Amino acid sequence: MKMEKEIHELLLAYLRDDISEEEMIRLQGWLDENERHRKLLDELRDKEVLQQEIGAYASFDTSRRWIQLKEEMDKTSRKRRLLLRVWKSVAAVFVVAVAGGLLYWQITDSARPVEEQVLVAQIRPGETQAVLITGKGQQLLLQGLKDTCLDITGNETLKISKDGSLEYSLSALSRMPEWHTLQVPRGGEYKIVLDDGTEIWLNSASELKYPAHFVGNERRVCLVGEAYFQVARNEAAPFIVETRDMDVKVLGTSFNVSAYEDEENSHATLVEGRVEVDDKVNGEKVTLTPGEQALLQGKEMVVREVNTKLYSMWRLDRFTFASEDMEGVIRKLSRWYNVNFFFSNSSMKQKRFTGSLPKYSDISQVLKMIEMTTDIKFQVKGNTIIIQ
Repeated sequence: MKMEKEIHELLLAYLRDDISEEEMIRLQGWLDENERHRKLLDELRDKEVLQQEIGAYASFDTSRRWIQLKEEMDKTSRKRRLLLRVWKSVAAVFVVAVAGGLLYWQITDSARPVEEQVLVAQIRPGETQAVLITGKGQQLLLQGLKDTCLDITGNETLKISKDGSLEYSLSALSRMPEWHTLQVPRGGEYKIVLDDGTEIWLNSASELKYPAHFVGNERRVCLVGEAYFQVARNEAAPFIVETRDMDVKVLGTSFNVSAYEDEENSHATLVEGRVEVDDKVNGEKVTLTPGEQALLQGKEMVVREVNTKLYSMWRLDRFTFASEDMEGVIRKLSRWYNVNFFFSNSSMKQKRFTGSLPKYSDISQVLKMIEMTTDIKFQVKGNTIIIQ
């Protein structure tokens, strides 16, 4: 009974647009347990069903306000009437309580649409930011810095260029700590120029470990997340990008690598030049030519031809998708805008989206563009966006 009461309270908070992020996570877990749970939520969100249940509360306020509420409800009609049949034994009393609470909320909170617009406007796109961790553990916040120098060891400095990127250009006798780490948080991006002249664009929620000064017969870096590389050519020292499941070996070329820990698949996409991809799961090696992608799906490596713009435009000013499932689209937007998305129905994750979205626009514009080309609707609740 205690659990049922808690779920009832979470559902009521959800319907009244008064649910916290922590509560939303608990509600999501409950919805994922059983298809009947999601059906209940769908029915509770059905204004026509609520209209039937709210009848007993018609005298809650003036008749004028009741008429206004009824007119608003009549704008939406659906065929399903499963609420009382499916959950009658569990939630009959709760439905009446929700109905009354929702009626009160809709009548008294006439300014809510304006509030929602304000909340959407507060969700801003990502920006240039990162944290640099030196070999000695020193942490430096790289945000809002341009055209300056960073004093790392007392006799070695790093440059922040006019465009805000971090540039290494050290002497052959440099004693700077060998390995540095650059961490880019959700809602961030960052460009770095390594000591050999290689340019790297790091996407949100990504981490790069690299030598401050390259020595020896290879140039090896370690990546978690996503990055686009323009590698300076050096035949005597191949450039190697090491990830959890694959290594990408090059001499000098442009390519994109995506290897997020929260995604099942990893891939390397070649734009220019030639790369060798080493599948560390199966021990296979493949060589890519421009326009090809090595996709590691579970334990299988697949080489396929792709439109490289779909995997490289993110470093410029667009997110580009071609029939990508909505779950994948949402993961990218979630990292960039640093917000949480919540699927009210798990089947929505498989819906497909094709289009190009502006990267630096307010999220309200981005969501509207998706709504215009799909049957998906979005609703903002604080820092969480509900996908309906």
